[in-house]
Amino acid sequence: MDNNMEIKELRVGDIVVGKVLKVEPNTVLVDVGFAFEGTIYRDHLTSKPIKDCGEVVSVGDDIEVKVTKISFGDDSNILLLSRLDVEKKVQSAEKVAQREAHKSELVVEAEVEVKVREAVKGGLLCNYFGIEIFVPDSLVEIKNVGPEGLAEIKTGLVGKSEIVKIIEIRNERGRDKFIGSRKQVQYNQLKAKEKDEIATLQVGDVVTGTVERIVEFGAFIKIGTFTEGLCHISELSHFRTAKTEDAVKVGDVVTAKVIKLAGRKISLSLKAMTDDPWTTFTKNHKVGEKVVGTVFKKMQFGMLIEVDKEMRGFLSRFDYSWNPSKNLAGEVEVGGELEVQITNIDEEKHQFSVSRKHLEYNPWADLKVRQGDLVSGTVKSIQEKGALVEVQGIEAFLPISELAEERVERVENVVKVGDVVNLEVLQFFPKEWKFTVSLKKAVYKSDRKEFESHLNENVSGNQSLADLFAKFKK
Repeated sequence: MDNNMEIKELRVGDIVVGKVLKVEPNTVLVDVGFAFEGTIYRDHLTSKPIKDCGEVVSVGDDIEVKVTKISFGDDSNILLLSRLDVEKKVQSAEKVAQREAHKSELVVEAEVEVKVREAVKGGLLCNYFGIEIFVPDSLVEIKNVGPEGLAEIKTGLVGKSEIVKIIEIRNERGRDKFIGSRKQVQYNQLKAKEKDEIATLQVGDVVTGTVERIVEFGAFIKIGTFTEGLCHISELSHFRTAKTEDAVKVGDVVTAKVIKLAGRKISLSLKAMTDDPWTTFTKNHKVGEKVVGTVFKKMQFGMLIEVDKEMRGFLSRFDYSWNPSKNLAGEVEVGGELEVQITNIDEEKHQFSVSRKHLEYNPWADLKVRQGDLVSGTVKSIQEKGALVEVQGIEAFLPISELAEERVERVENVVKVGDVVNLEVLQFFPKEWKFTVSLKKAVYKSDRKEFESHLNENVSGNQSLADLFAKFKK
């Protein structure tokens, strides 16, 4: 001890500062300004496990110690010192300082790593550098696992380190209470991973996924570990879809095309993976082809005939039959089948037309007559106002007024079924299937021809042709 130093008065429990004079493996000799030096045994030097005091202090160090024992004797004086309580005090102060420093980090929206201390009713008690953070049950897990599943998860988290997000700071009785969310962190992690997956996608990409959810307006399809896209009901099929369930079911594995990317929103299309009905129709059908269709709708000017699913061609009433008076609409019902021929395909307008009459033989096409021609025909039937006569395979109408010059009361008084008669063509319109003939004009022509032949042999110069023909007819 320095002879110039004033000797201190010490009592057990005093905390003083001394200088290390000597360091041995198990002891440290310290001058604290007392009548004699004090000794610190290794076990009282630090609470940390050490094998040599030199691991902690060196000669010349100033250290703070606590007096634990003072003893005076004839043979020896004892002054025992300890750094344990001083160390605890320092550590406690450091913890408080550290706690306050970390407390300043706990602001709303901050994410911190905590240790789950205990699972309690209503949530989890977590520790963050001595600060308690409470995580309510509703914020523990992002998945819907039910009460039993949640209890199991909570138990499994005890003792583990977890990241939580501070979502609220409450002041209760002058103390801050911190509320954290593990669920929000899980959500943010999923969104970050989802963002990474989306970054790999481009419009036009073909992806394979599983139908996760079905809603009224479409289906959500999981196309990655963290990513899902929406296939709107209008993109499920080229055909009209009344309900999403009509096109897909939950669990279906489907292939779709990415048609739009907007942030986290991914729009998918199933119908983009197949040809549209019009393309398929034009691949499978050509003009002139004979097909069987279903009457979809009857209208004033014709009918819609469905040849393939939702592919409907127009059958004009003028294409029902070569006979313009035939009303096919009265012979078929909606839903009935009809054999038709495709007569036109409009690529630009995505329309096509069909005809039924083009599948039939048109007997008028080969009939070559003109108004005024003399033809021969067979009476097929007698009607009130005339007779139907077959001329070269075509039915012609012989009006009652054209049977004879004189008034005819009954058709059968002049002609009968089976009679073969000579007739003159009065009207002939193939497109309208109108063919009218006259018996009396044919007779007149025949009589006149006979008369002119007779006249060439017997006529005198002082008679008129009309007078002679009148007498001849009598």
